Amino acid sequence: MLGIGAGIGLRKEDTDLKAKIDRAILDMVKDGTYKRLASKYFDFDIYGG
Repeated sequence: MLGIGAGIGLRKEDTDLKAKIDRAILDMVKDGTYKRLASKYFDFDIYGG
């Protein structure tokens, strides 16, 4: 039904919140925070990349 991946439930009208969440995730990927956190909790690349 929802496909593969992770999701966050938001109302359609919460466009500002969606933009902030998207920006935060992109910033985490850029500065290495995402990779550091993922490797702390998983011993494999959860997205297969």
